[in-house]
Amino acid sequence: MSVHVHLKKLRPGLDSLGFLIDVLMIVLVIVNLALIVFDWVYRVESVQALLQTWVPGFYTFYKERIHANFFEIDLAFVTVYLTEFVIRWGFAIARRTYHRWFFYPFVHWYDLLGCIPVGSFRWLRILRVVSLMFRLQKMGVVDFRDTYLGRTLIKYYKVLMEEISDRVVINVLEGAQREIRTGGPMMHRIEREVLAPRREQLVDYLAGRIAAATHRSHDQYRDRLGEYLVYLTDEAVQRTAAGRRLAQMPVAGPRAIALLGDTVRDSGTALVDQLVEDISSPANRPRLDALIDDIISASGGGGEQLNEMVKQTLLEILDHVKAQVAVQHWKEEEDF
Repeated sequence: MSVHVHLKKLRPGLDSLGFLIDVLMIVLVIVNLALIVFDWVYRVESVQALLQTWVPGFYTFYKERIHANFFEIDLAFVTVYLTEFVIRWGFAIARRTYHRWFFYPFVHWYDLLGCIPVGSFRWLRILRVVSLMFRLQKMGVVDFRDTYLGRTLIKYYKVLMEEISDRVVINVLEGAQREIRTGGPMMHRIEREVLAPRREQLVDYLAGRIAAATHRSHDQYRDRLGEYLVYLTDEAVQRTAAGRRLAQMPVAGPRAIALLGDTVRDSGTALVDQLVEDISSPANRPRLDALIDDIISASGGGGEQLNEMVKQTLLEILDHVKAQVAVQHWKEEEDF
């Protein structure tokens, strides 16, 4: 297993320069970390005695030139790191990589903390190596996937980034839910910038659905409607004095009631047929659109806030999105 380098994937110009800077920074950080480890080991008295015995020249040089000025030497490394950090920040601003110009330090917090030349903060510089290697891997210039170290670093880098990004996204969604519940500026922006521009499309969609549903339902329940009209006619005859007298007439009475029921059924069905036809007719579509638009306007609270049902719908949608974001996909990948 080895590292594969694909220099052909580099484009001339900034890509080649960026690749060289990344490689240089990786080497520089590794040298810096090796120096930190060696100086930490050097502080042990037995190690100093061993070096003084076996390599006295190196011992004297390191003690007087390196160890005595270790803080200043480390500051020189930090100066290079900060210079590279500021340059990349400037490129991120120029390319509009992030939504706001000040997002870069928060996204690359590990690079910034690693520049603190004290205590355990120095060990965060190893994260700079990991991020640079991951960036080269993402560009396709270097492939570490065939190495155990590369697979391990990529795996845990993805886990770290997923956990951090999930927490950020969930916090943003919870903030949006608070805005929706309190009817803050976000609600007005949704109404003004999302719903209002699509009002005509929404009205047209609802009108089409109503027309289609009315036509489909009428075809399905037309016979039941006729039976219901006959039933209403019989009930009306039984409840009125004139109807009861008509029913008591021999021979002609029952026939007249039956004829009346057929007439009401046919007339009512024809009336509903015509009504459904008018609703479904393209010629009458503008009137239906206008009616639905008036209904939406009347239920919009004077244009000042969204309907409570719409609020609850938005809140439930965001709850489902939060639940999906909270899923730890890296655990799912490990199960396979």
